Amino acid sequence: MQMKLWPAVALATAVCVAAHAEVPDFPLDFSLTSTAVNAFGAAAAHQRAGSLVSKMTLDEKLQFIHSEYAMSSVPGGGAGYIQGVSRLNIPDLNMVDSATGSGSTSQASTTFPATIALAASWDRRLSTEFGKQVAIQLRAQGFAMGLGGGTNLAREPRGGRLFEYLGEDPVLAGEMLAERTDGTQRQKVIATIKHYAGNEQEHNRGGGNSQIDERTLREIYLLPFEIAARSAQPGNVMCSYNRLNGDYACENAHLLNDVLKNDWRFEGQVQSDWGAAHSTAKAINAGLDEEEDVGSTVYLTPAAVKQAIANGSVSTARLDDMVRRKLYVMIRTGVMDDPPKASTIDFAGANVFTQAVAEQSMVLLKNDNNQLPLSAASLSRIAVIGGHADAAVLTGGGSGNTRDPVTGSFAGCGGLTFGTSTGCSWWTNPWLKLNVPIVSAIHALAPAAQVSFAGNSDQQTPFRAYTQQEIDQAAALAGRSDVAVVVVAQPAGEDFGDLQSLSLANPSNQDALVEAVANANPRTIVIVESGNPVLMPWKDRVAAIVEAWYPGEGGGKAIADVLFGKVNPSGKLPVTFPMHDQDTPTWGQNGAFEPDPVYAEKLDMGYRWYDAKNIAPMFEFGYGLSYTHFAYSGLSVIHRPDGAIDVLFNVRNDGRVAGAEVPQVYLGVPYSGEPPRRLVGWEKVGLNPGEARRVRITIPQRMQSVWDTSRNNWRYVPGGTVYVGASSRDIRLQGS
Repeated sequence: MQMKLWPAVALATAVCVAAHAEVPDFPLDFSLTSTAVNAFGAAAAHQRAGSLVSKMTLDEKLQFIHSEYAMSSVPGGGAGYIQGVSRLNIPDLNMVDSATGSGSTSQASTTFPATIALAASWDRRLSTEFGKQVAIQLRAQGFAMGLGGGTNLAREPRGGRLFEYLGEDPVLAGEMLAERTDGTQRQKVIATIKHYAGNEQEHNRGGGNSQIDERTLREIYLLPFEIAARSAQPGNVMCSYNRLNGDYACENAHLLNDVLKNDWRFEGQVQSDWGAAHSTAKAINAGLDEEEDVGSTVYLTPAAVKQAIANGSVSTARLDDMVRRKLYVMIRTGVMDDPPKASTIDFAGANVFTQAVAEQSMVLLKNDNNQLPLSAASLSRIAVIGGHADAAVLTGGGSGNTRDPVTGSFAGCGGLTFGTSTGCSWWTNPWLKLNVPIVSAIHALAPAAQVSFAGNSDQQTPFRAYTQQEIDQAAALAGRSDVAVVVVAQPAGEDFGDLQSLSLANPSNQDALVEAVANANPRTIVIVESGNPVLMPWKDRVAAIVEAWYPGEGGGKAIADVLFGKVNPSGKLPVTFPMHDQDTPTWGQNGAFEPDPVYAEKLDMGYRWYDAKNIAPMFEFGYGLSYTHFAYSGLSVIHRPDGAIDVLFNVRNDGRVAGAEVPQVYLGVPYSGEPPRRLVGWEKVGLNPGEARRVRITIPQRMQSVWDTSRNNWRYVPGGTVYVGASSRDIRLQGS
């Protein structure tokens, strides 16, 4: 069997971090697979930025700290716009949402897989390339700044924007974000990391007070931002809507000044989310450098800042620092001297890449008796059921979506319901262009078979519940077919709030559809399109399950390639899939969302929660099956003089087909309050049948440390236990 492997997986990329017993200026130094590079050196960029600031008038400076334009009037269909200063050869700067591709509302854009799918690849090089490919399109559309880069962690598995983020582990999220950031900025596009910080739910995000103790902040929720900020030097950090421990994030001096700019020595700019500023002097003095206007109450307008300078509440030196930071970023990334220009986009080439990302991101969750891969030669009748698999694949909504123009879109949002929201603005185009539907892709790989579709074909109401007649017809089709492929989908998106449950909804009776099909045909395969974990009451009654996420516009062909073995799935879960809603750390007594969330579980978030509470998940963090099998052996744990630990072991493909494995290294830190295990490193390894490789992963002192609140610093804790496994619970090797 020939299977495609994305070239990146054949290249070993161990975690290499500089070790420090006491916290120096830069306690984290994660090595990117492609070392960050700037168009200008930092010192030269600072000097040039300072020189430009000295030549600017007060009014010119003020126009650089406030985006005056509402979304509807931004050039190119972007999200924000800063007018340049032509007399000083400072170009305009246009920015756009870019989580899954350009979010331009007026220009054609490729829809890439959801960011959580990228995290499921566990492939650093793929993340670098993802950032690069998105940036290429941004520049071609005239945008110099991308607003993707979400890395809020999956504390709340029902989070409405979870599909935009990178899972539940801070090291996985931070390293994948650093790689994406580097890939973007190498294309002379300013990268953003967001939403900083404590924005793990949509419910009451505009005013809710996230209450997180300092140790939990440093070890969990700030860590992905720190990794990306130190390693990849993003030009932009976007502060979030919520309050954090009392102060709004965009006027939180501890968050912006103490941690970001002082502890981490961040040299770029801090930008508010749209409408997230709440004051003038307080926000500016706390570290906010730029406000984004949504046409409502605004605080960093020229008039407001002039008044603050006049009354002495804001200094001219601080204004100069705000402007200097933006100019420094423009110079360092190359935007200043080579601003983007409209050019032709290679949509066909981008589509091929999106398919490759989707293929490496899909997670094989179940495969009883090796039902997959399918053999076209042995199939004469294939049933494909549900999920509009005859038309397209699902994408997430809100600012993380690519929206216009879309061909063959469904009108309106039909039966879509999310909480109390009735708006449809982000769902007018919920289906992707340039796609090959799953039905067509399956038929292309099994041309001699009869491929038939059953399900809701109503394009006017794409999310309505299945009628009993439709369920009966689907079951009847499954009963007379050799195999039944059922597609279930869980829509989610910004502005609709968080999911009320992890149960499948929209349509609400998809579980009943799966049950009926499984009763009719024991060879039932379920494809899940989601941006969140989903509950699966039918898990034990189906033969195979594939988590496809929101797979982007190449998703139909990617799903078919996985089903028929053209691709050996190698994705691993970046989030835990629980058995029940009640098992999650945020469900509480009745599943109600806290308007002011208290992070009472502290460090026990994600897989740490399930381990600490001894709760069995349905599928654990890091889990993912393959069409081959991998054996682990030969563990050596070597303690280096600098306090770092080298973990060496063998991984062997002892199956019959080529595949990629993601061996994961966890550490049990012997310190009060620490979870049983935490991820400290991994590597994605591509192996041919019978091939073995010696893997080496380094654990620096920093990854063996805890945040000591008594010293307000990191404390190195020696004597931890090393675990090597195929997932957080499938531990194959152990040492101390």
